[in-house]
Amino acid sequence: MSEVNSDYDKHLDVARSVEATRDESWRYVEKMQYAIASGALALSVTLLTFTDVVQCKWVIITSWILLVASILINFASHIVSYIASDTTREKMFDRMREGTPYEPNAINDIINKYNKPTMWLNIISIDFLALGVIGLLIFFIIQIL
Repeated sequence: MSEVNSDYDKHLDVARSVEATRDESWRYVEKMQYAIASGALALSVTLLTFTDVVQCKWVIITSWILLVASILINFASHIVSYIASDTTREKMFDRMREGTPYEPNAINDIINKYNKPTMWLNIISIDFLALGVIGLLIFFIIQIL
């Protein structure tokens, strides 16, 4: 009987850990991503008001599109992460209800399976953010020269 309780407790601990990680990630990444992208957009619009003649408009427009896409993709990744965490928790609870023994490798496989889409969205979002910021730097360097 103690073996089942021990497995139940392990499953419950992992489920709670997944939930805590989801919540922490939601808050931290959201703040940082939005702050950088929004700040870059606001700064570029402000600096653009001091420019008489705009050269290479396509560079700044592309940068703005990348920054906005970064924000939207980041938002989507949070939604996907939330869904993945709930799905992972449900799988954990299914294992507990079925009396499945605690198997770290099987649990890691479940977690990794549902976290892959979030990981890819986060990578794409960061890439778009970086490209957008680099584009803005290029634009303002061209404007200065």
